[in-house]
Amino acid sequence: MKIYWLTFALLGLLMACGGDNSEQNTQQETGASETTSSSKSKNTLVFLDKSLSVNEDAAYVEKKYTKVLTDLVQKDINGIGDKIEVWLMHENTAKGKALELTSRTVLETTEGMSQTDVEAAQTNYDFSLQKERLNFTKQILSQLATPNESRSNKQTDIQASLQAIGTVASKGEPVEVYYFSDMVESMPQKSRRDFHHTPPKTTAQADEWAKADALGLKSQYPNLTGVAVHMVLPFEPTTSSKINNPNITQYWKTFFTELGVKSVTEEI
Repeated sequence: MKIYWLTFALLGLLMACGGDNSEQNTQQETGASETTSSSKSKNTLVFLDKSLSVNEDAAYVEKKYTKVLTDLVQKDINGIGDKIEVWLMHENTAKGKALELTSRTVLETTEGMSQTDVEAAQTNYDFSLQKERLNFTKQILSQLATPNESRSNKQTDIQASLQAIGTVASKGEPVEVYYFSDMVESMPQKSRRDFHHTPPKTTAQADEWAKADALGLKSQYPNLTGVAVHMVLPFEPTTSSKINNPNITQYWKTFFTELGVKSVTEEI
């Protein structure tokens, strides 16, 4: 997939927006570096659908995905310890980890400094953090742009993402999870869902299936209360329900809710 000029324009704008973020960072990172390291680190998991059902080359999809990815890096990377993992979703999602990016930016100790030196330290911190964010964004967009030409692109195992989520959530730190996917699970095994061939026909059926599937997994993933799930679908607002089946989206909302996550939202 080509990364269009918009991608680079957005990346360029991030540097120009550094001033806006510095004010926020000043409030969040006031004082010494110990303040930064003592607060809980933020963990973000990004799952990129690399199956054939998602056309990332479509201009609308590229624009939407690029913006959301750029924004989440700006929002979730605020200093040392904040981490983003990027996973590729396909037939073998459980082994699809592509990136693990951890912030190393530290605000130096400002105790005993003059006001001028404090401001200089903050400016250096903001610049280093923004540079790090840009680097992370470029690496993630590179993964988005890389096509999956292996046989694994014929199926999508979304449920397997729970293993990665559960591992991070077990540490007791906040977790943001983003699915860049049509959310069409397509696993033909007897105990799994294949929404390509048998999607839920009604909201009631979607809820029923989701509750039944979640019931068998609750004991495996008991620590998801701090997890916020975001679904970023590759569909324009005018896409017909035949293509963007709302019952599939409903299935996942109910499924994650039954597993005890903090929230489930669809990113428009």
